[in-house]
Amino acid sequence: MSHPPTILCIDDNVLLLAMRKALLESSDFKVFIAENGPAGLDLATREPIDVVILDYSMPVMDGGTVARELRRRCPNIAILLSSGIEETPESMLALMDGVVAKGTPSATLIQEIERVATAKTKPLAQFPTIEVDREGPTEFSRRFARSKQLRARRRQQRRS
Repeated sequence: MSHPPTILCIDDNVLLLAMRKALLESSDFKVFIAENGPAGLDLATREPIDVVILDYSMPVMDGGTVARELRRRCPNIAILLSSGIEETPESMLALMDGVVAKGTPSATLIQEIERVATAKTKPLAQFPTIEVDREGPTEFSRRFARSKQLRARRRQQRRS
């Protein structure tokens, strides 16, 4: 990524938002903040956001709902879960590109932001081309046909 990622922090803790914004801006990130899920979703659809740092437990709209909606509206945004909750549901973790605990040292937070932002911008690797001989049946298709015939014979024998 040639420029520092643009960050959106969504958290209901106003003090934490202010501290995180100051920390990230001092590291040359452009930072937007939202105090709830709907406000965050609105910002994510209006601004060129690279990474969302999302709280799990919020009033109005919980982090899981926000993450699902972000994936639907802005699938290329990286999402970092930042929560103090120890037991996060697997369904929530599956929506995340990374997880940082609240209170994580700033250097670790910045490393994780850069990691997920870089991972989201990497082009997909080229898949190798495999030449396939389409003339005549393959060994697999012959085996499959034989096994299908055997199963049919066995069924017929059981019925008799």
